[in-house]
Amino acid sequence: MNPSVRWVVLPRLGLVLTLLVLASLVLATSACSGWQTRRTALRDAVTSYATAVRWGHVQKAARYIPDKQRADFIARKREAYRHLRVHEVEVRSVNLNDDQSRARVLLAMAFSVGGNPIIKRHMVEQQWRHGDFGWVVVKRRRVKAKKSKSSTPGDLY
Repeated sequence: MNPSVRWVVLPRLGLVLTLLVLASLVLATSACSGWQTRRTALRDAVTSYATAVRWGHVQKAARYIPDKQRADFIARKREAYRHLRVHEVEVRSVNLNDDQSRARVLLAMAFSVGGNPIIKRHMVEQQWRHGDFGWVVVKRRRVKAKKSKSSTPGDLY
């Protein structure tokens, strides 16, 4: 190779390689941030839903219910809030599947019914799905809380 050509080609080749490496890093970073964005969006949606349920904001909670079920959800929740008081809604766990399109959420809820001072506690499992308009709750069910084997009330006396 002619020495004068070497001085022109090699710096350009180095520039091209540097640009390719930078471009691949930008693409890799943006792909990871896309996954992180979906995870963050789920966290925000679950927190917003739990807060809305806690404070009785039915319309806000309904934003996370699929369109076909939304009217029924609003009617049922409004009726329920006439007879109960929610004391606490705690997000216990959020498990995202591998492709980050579905998630399992476990909520602990404390509430009382009517004027009854006894506080009831329920564990609720929710299945969330990521769709065209963000995260929505596609399925809800009450689950039995696991009792700890470490102690019982009889252990106290």
